[in-house]
Amino acid sequence: MSLYKTFFKIVKKNLTSILVYTGITVVIIVLLSGLYRKKQDEKAILDSYNIYVEDLDQSETSKALVDYLGKIHKISAEKMSEEVIRDNMYYEQIVCYIRIPQGFGETFLSTGENKVENTYDDAMPVGVSVSMQMNNFLNSLRGYVSTGLSVADAAKRSEESLDITKYVTIQKSEKPGNGGMKGAFNYMPFGILAILISGIFPVVAKFNEGEKKNRMQVSSMTPGKRTLWVMLGAATFAVAVLVVLIAFGSVMGTTDVGSTSIPGMNSETGSAENTIGVFSSVWWFSVLNALVFTSVVAMMISMFANVPVFAKAPAGVFSNIIGLSFCFLGGTFVPLEVMGDTVKKIGQLLPNYWYSVAVERIYNGKGMSDLWDCFVLQLVFGLACLFIGLAAARLSAEKKQLS
Repeated sequence: MSLYKTFFKIVKKNLTSILVYTGITVVIIVLLSGLYRKKQDEKAILDSYNIYVEDLDQSETSKALVDYLGKIHKISAEKMSEEVIRDNMYYEQIVCYIRIPQGFGETFLSTGENKVENTYDDAMPVGVSVSMQMNNFLNSLRGYVSTGLSVADAAKRSEESLDITKYVTIQKSEKPGNGGMKGAFNYMPFGILAILISGIFPVVAKFNEGEKKNRMQVSSMTPGKRTLWVMLGAATFAVAVLVVLIAFGSVMGTTDVGSTSIPGMNSETGSAENTIGVFSSVWWFSVLNALVFTSVVAMMISMFANVPVFAKAPAGVFSNIIGLSFCFLGGTFVPLEVMGDTVKKIGQLLPNYWYSVAVERIYNGKGMSDLWDCFVLQLVFGLACLFIGLAAARLSAEKKQLS
């Protein structure tokens, strides 16, 4: 029991780095898990942009046009000079400047001549889209007015005829919504790697140091018990870290925290929706995947702690180099579908790759029959590291006996 307590005393000395990596993991999950949220809107909506409109005509027709644009886009209410307008367009605070000249309404209804000026950056096709919306509305309005309707009634009919939500719907996916839970579990390997290396590696390395190791070997405690208490301490720490990350990831998956909105999308209709709950089959498979990965990381740490070359290195080096390289090559930070073939071949040698593959399969509705190979390949990597570590420890012990 004294060895078990000593384990956590050494862990406490590295508490700062553990908390730092925990905080980094939390921030990554909060900021990036929203990218995996799928919008479940049943209605199509138009993109909304910031525009500036100057109505010099103030006729019924011009006011109807401004009112129509205001229902789609955000019209700046602040009065601007030409210089300020140019600056705002340069910094993309507004996407276009619409000027309605005096006498526009009367001329347009009688002759159909459209004198509305739309100034925008040619490099941004958004201005063309706004022009098309104006032209469609004005042409429709003039057509209704020609049938004898008033401008107000014609404007109302035009808005209804141009409302795409009545004609376009978005087909719902039969698969459960991924939500933030997929993102949270997808980014979890970085936290598992960084936190466990920062917490466990220094402790095991300390126990394997020359003088400390010699004193432990001549103590009354049998080698089996020593190994058992160290393993128990490492397992307790690993499980505690995993529970915290899973709890946080589960909360992220059942709330809108960390969700992102698509630029130009109406926030009221662009809310994310989740259909995956805690303790569902998808959640249990995600937890099992994380548990397997945690076991593999623990085996890898035992190898680093037993190989003399690695054992002398600072824990921070492994946390950064191993954590970041594994995550970038294994599909944690970069989606597997955008990775090149060469990178994928390298990534297949790492447990992160198969963890990411398992996440994709889990949130595509696959069952255990489609996941077992991902779990096995992760464990193969872990067992290989464990045997290398044991072999290195034995060779080191034999070398000392000979010397």
